Amino acid sequence: MRLISALILSITCAAVQAEPLRVPKFSEREPWAGYIMELLETALAKAPGNEPDQWQMVDTRMTQDRAFAQLRRGQELDVFWSMTSAAREQGVLTVRIPLLKGVLGTRLLIIRKDSVDKLAAVKTLGDLKNNVTIGQGHDWPDTAIIKAAGFNVMTSASYDTLYQMLKVKRFDGIALGANEIDDELAKHPDPDFVIEKNIALSYPAPVFFFVSPQKKGLAERIEKGLLKMMDDGSFNALFDKRWSKQLLSTNLKHRQVFHLPNPLLSPQTAEMIRAHPEYFLFAPAPAR
Repeated sequence: MRLISALILSITCAAVQAEPLRVPKFSEREPWAGYIMELLETALAKAPGNEPDQWQMVDTRMTQDRAFAQLRRGQELDVFWSMTSAAREQGVLTVRIPLLKGVLGTRLLIIRKDSVDKLAAVKTLGDLKNNVTIGQGHDWPDTAIIKAAGFNVMTSASYDTLYQMLKVKRFDGIALGANEIDDELAKHPDPDFVIEKNIALSYPAPVFFFVSPQKKGLAERIEKGLLKMMDDGSFNALFDKRWSKQLLSTNLKHRQVFHLPNPLLSPQTAEMIRAHPEYFLFAPAPAR
């Protein structure tokens, strides 16, 4: 009887362990999706452990706010990835290794063609703040960062709606990361839309993996695996394969870059930025 009970318990535990990791629903058309999942898979492979290496998407799309709420409760999600903030790091396990080397904090603008001359006339940060209104997602950390710097910002709960708002001149441009802007413009083709060529905003904005507080072993494995990837060069190789073409096309060397502080960072993340400039593609400006 004891042997049968032990066998049943063993089978039950194995079944529980075999449950795949729950990750947010995404589309293969999303510029981050393949890259982030390849990072996760490679990191887990380089740091074997008791947690499953397989993953599955949850059934429904979530706003970023909802995803963090579910992650904190240990419901629906085990792993999420996003730009960080002190508020987002509360109640979850934060793996403080910047998955995009900080380039999401280098923001360029998708604008209408009739705004090209207006943006070309910008010479100072004051010009930009006083004359340009920026569109952003309502729950993006960028929104609070840009507002805190004194910009006029309009938001939408729907990302696709931002392009409709831009079309009807509700604002002058949508600010997006240098690594993603080409892909995003291609996904929202419109003969009136172009990428502004002369300016960039820049602020410390690392993207991290966040893990459910019930999955401490998983968070430790991800961190260990990512560090191994940095040591053996596979992190840089994957980053370059996915993003080098996009970053070269943005012509960052010839843009006027306006640096902004990020008041949303936690003390721990601000310290990581100071201690590990090698984690970033561009030397980060002061974190706070």
